[in-house]
Amino acid sequence: MIGAMVSGWVLWAPRPLPPREVVLTLAPDQTIDQIAARLFQEKLVSSEQIFRQEARLQHLDTFFEGGEYLLSNRSSLAQMVSQLKEHQVLRYKFTLPEGSTLRQMAERFSAAPLESTAKTSSPTSFAGQELFLQLTLEGKELFVQASQSEQEPLWSAWLLDNPTPSLEGYLFPGTYTLERIDETKLVMSLLDTMAEHIPQAWLDQAQRLGWTFHQVFTLASMIEKEAQVDSERAVISSVFHNRLQEEMLLQCDPTVEYAIGNHHFPLTALELAVDSPYNTYLYPGLPVGPICNPGLASIEAALFPAQTELYYFVAKENGSHLFASTYEEHMANIEEIWGSP
Repeated sequence: MIGAMVSGWVLWAPRPLPPREVVLTLAPDQTIDQIAARLFQEKLVSSEQIFRQEARLQHLDTFFEGGEYLLSNRSSLAQMVSQLKEHQVLRYKFTLPEGSTLRQMAERFSAAPLESTAKTSSPTSFAGQELFLQLTLEGKELFVQASQSEQEPLWSAWLLDNPTPSLEGYLFPGTYTLERIDETKLVMSLLDTMAEHIPQAWLDQAQRLGWTFHQVFTLASMIEKEAQVDSERAVISSVFHNRLQEEMLLQCDPTVEYAIGNHHFPLTALELAVDSPYNTYLYPGLPVGPICNPGLASIEAALFPAQTELYYFVAKENGSHLFASTYEEHMANIEEIWGSP
């Protein structure tokens, strides 16, 4: 009888598997049986039945959210089930620099392979570039509707004041550690993060100025593109505020660069005359919308400009600027930096 038992164990007991580590995506609606079958197929468990028993013991069917997991058959069954139950998914780290445009963000999210925080590479991109751009450049109404079906976030009111279909300017630039999510949730996460970083005092200041936050983001995006020296942001803001008050053209080169989709210096006379609602050489007031996604320092500068009587600035080769109150002073600054035309 003992011999029969030993023979049965040899024949039917789960056999050790060769070491294996797999990045696996599991849908939230998958059943325990489906998960067990997938893990067995991937040689991560040696017995579907034993995995199912452990999964039911830990109530995995109640708590499972799905996601992208780095799983190893060197983990015990209890550890593996706990990892799935506790949503210990792979996360990826992204840095979106201040002043990034939506197109630059899309390029960053669509890069592959991705390096996860677990130092494991995934050959697939984090987000589809075309879909991300479709959602962010044309999908404002979709997010307005989505926000109204839930508890309305702060950015919902901002979008209602946005006359464009674009979310340019509304997505928070910074460093993110994100689990893999679909493109719609990704965009909402970037919108939420921007709203979380705007203090009430800034909302109150926008009201005192009589500005919508769409206008604030628009001016902040211009400051972001013009300012290379942090201490100059509030001064550059004051120039734009002063020119707006005097109904002068803002004549901001980066708005023309955004309109033509090309960044270079100097702009030609033909480019400066391009017919676009973003061209501040042609149309008075702020452009129709932001030209990038500004950082907090530029948003603050847009709301709290320095108190000056300056109306002009010209960039030096090191990125700093010379400021002037009169056109004559401005022309002298240009000649000092760049020489006679």
